[in-house]
Amino acid sequence: MMHWDYRVFFEDDGYTIRTVYYDDRGAIAACSEKPIEPFGESLEDLQDELNLLQAALKKKVISASDMPDQSLRPKVKRGKSLKAVREQFGLQAEVAQE
Repeated sequence: MMHWDYRVFFEDDGYTIRTVYYDDRGAIAACSEKPIEPFGESLEDLQDELNLLQAALKKKVISASDMPDQSLRPKVKRGKSLKAVREQFGLQAEVAQE
């Protein structure tokens, strides 16, 4: 199962934090295109996010050169479309807007 965490990147003569995704073997598979900005829908959510960002400071700093070449990434068969899942469960095609 793919998982993710935050990692510190050294780039453009400075440091940023990005989301890094790992494959089933724990190898780096990809990273977010843009650096992370803390966000939370509540103060507790924001604190949890900040804790995850602080945990990134304790891990090895990485750079763009540590990212795998995306052109070599294997094609992944995707699951069912949202439309197919809705049909399977007899749900409405679209959510009614008020």
